[in-house]
Amino acid sequence: MAAHSDQAPEQQRKKSSAKKTKTPSERLTKLLPAVQSGDPKAVHEARKLTRKVAAELALTDAPKKVRRAWRDLRRAVAPIRDRDAAGEHVRAALEELNASATEIAAFERGWQGKRAEALAALHLPRLIKDVPRPKHFKRKVWAALAEQSAEILDAAPKVLRARKTETWHEWRKTLKHYRYTLELLEPAPTALTDVLDGLGRLQDAEVVLDILTTETWLPHSKDALIEREQKARQESQQQIRQAWPALETFLHSKSQPEKTRG
Repeated sequence: MAAHSDQAPEQQRKKSSAKKTKTPSERLTKLLPAVQSGDPKAVHEARKLTRKVAAELALTDAPKKVRRAWRDLRRAVAPIRDRDAAGEHVRAALEELNASATEIAAFERGWQGKRAEALAALHLPRLIKDVPRPKHFKRKVWAALAEQSAEILDAAPKVLRARKTETWHEWRKTLKHYRYTLELLEPAPTALTDVLDGLGRLQDAEVVLDILTTETWLPHSKDALIEREQKARQESQQQIRQAWPALETFLHSKSQPEKTRG
């Protein structure tokens, strides 16, 4: 009797925890007001949510309209999130360059003006219904991880030699999808997050460089800022190459389906 009594509270805690777990649509509903008001954290969380959902939907028979709605949401918030990330780098660079208070203030006014334009253009799709997970979901995840691991390993030699940053960016999208598929079952290892951090900084540098070369309102330190981001691009690629062997080992361990797991 004592054993049964000890287990009951634990079972109740598990049930209580399950009730508190929000579905993707519930999480999105909670985020949307802050996204629409332009809160940077909410925009970032919404974009991450779309990627997590995309990884899961890829393993289901979700209707096209559901997949399209989540995709459209990701594309809608992407320009704002990209500008937020780029702004962080430019602000840090201006401080490193000892830019004057006047120049920094001018940058902030111009930057917020451009961000406001991007926010005004934001059009969010209608709320999306959740899709139930299929039978043998874990088995499908392990099979997907094996396939994606092989795909990443096959592409790596070409990517790591590539000069075009578009090649690196496409590989980054594949790796991010892999990460969110993996996190359906277990946390992403440092070996994966280290490579993704390098790829993320590389992409941020590309966004900053594009803004610096196409928008004319930017600060007098533009040339120095461009030089800084070009250097960051090179350093990021080197970081990725150095971090790759550890990820390569991890991917090889996942390149075969986990037949023993349900």
